[in-house]
Amino acid sequence: MDYYQCTKSDLHQELTRRGLQAYGDQDEAAERLKQDDHQRGTVATEIDATIGLSNTVYTWRLSNEYGKTVVASMLVGESIVHWTMNQFFPAVQLFFESGLSCWIEGSQLPGACIGLDSALRFRLTDIAHAEDGCLINTILSKRDSASDPSIRILEATVANRKSIAVKETHQFVEARPVTTIAQEQHIVVGLRLEGMESMGYVWARLPSTTVGVASRMWGHVRIAGMRIDIPVPFVRFPQTGIKPGAQSKVVLKESVIDPKLRGHPTI
Repeated sequence: MDYYQCTKSDLHQELTRRGLQAYGDQDEAAERLKQDDHQRGTVATEIDATIGLSNTVYTWRLSNEYGKTVVASMLVGESIVHWTMNQFFPAVQLFFESGLSCWIEGSQLPGACIGLDSALRFRLTDIAHAEDGCLINTILSKRDSASDPSIRILEATVANRKSIAVKETHQFVEARPVTTIAQEQHIVVGLRLEGMESMGYVWARLPSTTVGVASRMWGHVRIAGMRIDIPVPFVRFPQTGIKPGAQSKVVLKESVIDPKLRGHPTI
């Protein structure tokens, strides 16, 4: 998030909330918050612990492109063999050993991207996956993984999370809008996988650093479209001998012709 247009008092208040020492001028305080975001991720921006809504069907008005909402308990016991994230849509698609697949999607907030808490992301990197147009190899070496790895889901939940959001105010300083640190409630999906001691959450957020006065920064996510008719993508790399954790570009998502088209698929 971009904290540089927030007031010094807001910045120091947020530093104190995070248990950090509140000192320095406006730029220094903003930089320290940004560094903390980078180091701790959503642990830094979360205000309240999530409140479980497990096994509750949560709905809102959406198109049916992803399918009907699925209760979280249906994911328990499934083993993930491949996943994609933000490939073309604001969603994580999970492919299971059973042949089933599902979406965890955040299309309610236009322009949002899906993200993962750091512990969940780290665990999922044991599996080759596709993200933002790149195919990313498993971090495991062949000797550590005799066969294609899979990770079993031990727990799944739907929860409320309260997070901070940087928003514009109606005030301006030198023709630049003053921003404030606000709070937003948003629905997240939690997964505890084999090898994880606690839940990690899937969330949706606008990629822009600030949003307008009436806009949201965090969006709701839901589990949708549990189905058996979508095959696991072909995940072999176009070149041989690729190292663990290496990436290979498979989808061009930015236009080199018109900057206004950047972020939209060009194939």
